[in-house]
Amino acid sequence: MGLAASQGRLLLLTARKSDLEYRAQEISQRRLILATELETVSSKYARATANRQMKITMQVKMGEANQTQTKNLTYKNLIEYGMNDDGTGTSIYRIKNSRGQVVVSDASELPKTASDAGYQGDGVTVKVEGNKAIVSGTDKNGEDVYVEYVVDSKISDSSETENYFQEGLRNGKFIIEQLTSLDPTGNQNLAENGEAMSSWNAVGWSGMSEIQDNYYTDDDATAQAEYQSASARVQAQDKKLETDQKQIETQHKAVETEFESVQKVIQSNIENSFKMFS
Repeated sequence: MGLAASQGRLLLLTARKSDLEYRAQEISQRRLILATELETVSSKYARATANRQMKITMQVKMGEANQTQTKNLTYKNLIEYGMNDDGTGTSIYRIKNSRGQVVVSDASELPKTASDAGYQGDGVTVKVEGNKAIVSGTDKNGEDVYVEYVVDSKISDSSETENYFQEGLRNGKFIIEQLTSLDPTGNQNLAENGEAMSSWNAVGWSGMSEIQDNYYTDDDATAQAEYQSASARVQAQDKKLETDQKQIETQHKAVETEFESVQKVIQSNIENSFKMFS
């Protein structure tokens, strides 16, 4: 092979190497995308099988009798649970956020009077401004009162699989407080008593027998089927790309071998030419 022919062959081999290297990089990028997709599918499956659902056991009136019914724990169900059997009266439960503000789901739930907020005495006033209310003053027991109410419409979500309110309880964003009546000696006395003192006290939801927090399994079968289908599709695509990548690597190795061989031929031709004219 002459010098000119060898040089031409070398240029072709260089272009072939570049093309194979580009294709190899392209396949590697596609395989990386598939790996990310598989990780996303796996994470979604893990969330679906590890999600939990809070339930609250309530007494509901059916006809003339009260029966026990378990419902999805929502803000509304918790507030209604603390009311009278007929759904009237002021709830003995309220929700506070991590900033110490009382949270309600709608502006209509903001207290308009001291009694709405669970306080007694003419010294307590309520000031409502838009989606916020401030309860302040001194109650009938001489205790200073200052409570801010804010609206968070997200807590009304009652989704069976994802619940903003429930997650807030689990991670400490929301805290349940209970209205407790105490007689002058400090003993609990929920009966009507003109001398009773009322106070709001934080209660841990995990210690409330009415609330259960268990794994939510209704969506597990669907999640597993979706995961298996997506995983099989991704793995099949990755297997094909892996095969293509190995073929390209084999071709690249062959081209490199020939490239080195042609380089040696060119080098040999150059050396022989210099010997001829030396």
